[in-house]
Amino acid sequence: MNKANRILVVDDDRFYQEFCSDLLKEENYEVVTAFTGQEALALISEKEYDLMLLDLVMPKMDGMEILEKAKQVRPEMDIIIMTGYPTVESAIQTLKAGASDYLTKPLNPEELKIMVKRTIQLRHLLDEHQEMKTLLTLYESIQRVSSCLERERLYRLGLDALLSATDAALGLSIFFDQEDELKYFVGMELEDALKISELIRKQWLTPLPKKFIIRQNPEFSREGGPVEHLKIRSMVIFPFSVLDRLEGAMVVFRQEPLDEGFLRGNIRFVFEQTRRSFENAIKYQDAQRLIFIDDLTGLFNTRYLDLMLQNELSRARRFKKHLSLLFVDLDFFKLVNDHHGHLVGSWVLVETSRVLKFCIRDIDIMVRYGGDEFIVILAETDQQGAIVVAERIRERMAGHIFKPREGVELKLTCCVGIATYPDNATNKETLIHLADKAMYRGKETTRNVVYSAGNL
Repeated sequence: MNKANRILVVDDDRFYQEFCSDLLKEENYEVVTAFTGQEALALISEKEYDLMLLDLVMPKMDGMEILEKAKQVRPEMDIIIMTGYPTVESAIQTLKAGASDYLTKPLNPEELKIMVKRTIQLRHLLDEHQEMKTLLTLYESIQRVSSCLERERLYRLGLDALLSATDAALGLSIFFDQEDELKYFVGMELEDALKISELIRKQWLTPLPKKFIIRQNPEFSREGGPVEHLKIRSMVIFPFSVLDRLEGAMVVFRQEPLDEGFLRGNIRFVFEQTRRSFENAIKYQDAQRLIFIDDLTGLFNTRYLDLMLQNELSRARRFKKHLSLLFVDLDFFKLVNDHHGHLVGSWVLVETSRVLKFCIRDIDIMVRYGGDEFIVILAETDQQGAIVVAERIRERMAGHIFKPREGVELKLTCCVGIATYPDNATNKETLIHLADKAMYRGKETTRNVVYSAGNL
């Protein structure tokens, strides 16, 4: 069987698996099926497939993540996306990520056969023209890099593009924005990657060079060196310094020596596109911060609440977990503004945000809802867990002494309302409403109290 006829169908719906498999086998293709992304990635790691039919909505690992990882393992493999929920945005996103084409469910048999045949014929044509195939693979790598606005993904996508451009099988991404400097590695075990990363950082990246560094037969891979078994005969260090905000390098290793003209136009072009993508990602993150951050407290604002609460609810629904929401309101805050002025009131709100942050986990999300109202999203937290956090907030607020200026000491209390998914509500609007209602129950009674929507 010609390897170009091998197709992998990835769908968690058995009906569509059998539908595609039966239809394509009639056309004399060799068809293999997989129910999950993990299973699909394991299959393509072991054997070459020239085409993957991939459902966009998958359990545990969604279609976009599978697409990205599959392209890292087999950049030359064509992938056709299938989905029952098509939008222009989702189509553009998948094509930017490297998909060859897009099919909508319910699948039309003739359309499926024609698209598969056309895609495979184009791949045959490219295989016959090696230079064109190389350029297309390079173009697809650059396309994925250029469309990415997430710094963490660029550590991977940028290195994958440079590995493709340099025809190298081993590489590292080493960046200094956090304590964990080794961001990504390819072609070696973690222990070896850490050893090489440390040696390169000390010898060549302190300080960061301004130009590419090419080294033949580096010391660490020579006979008796710590990674001689990798048989590295040459390496190229690509240094990145982006907007005075990000520094580091991507390093590719080859098992052959390099000639003088190795750093040709294509490689420099990939490097420059990766550098620009990092720059765009940093600017985008800055813009997102301005959009989603409250000017006064530095907490997230209601725009971010709308986005993240929906995401967290979807995640809780998918993994069958609880999620709780706290609605916090300061008692008699208006008196602070009336007696001490709005500048003191603003200072108190900033200080309150610090007190609240001290009471929650790093993974919890805190939002300034407006005025003296705050919302906390507690992931994977049931009602009893939420009550513990709410009481911690109430007690710490009641015991905190606010000192906005010399000679002025204030004490404030708060009411906290709790609503929990799925016990009290299953959508974000009702969850916020019930937590707000529980908080107001406290306002109407003793104040300085915690109420749960389950006890209303």
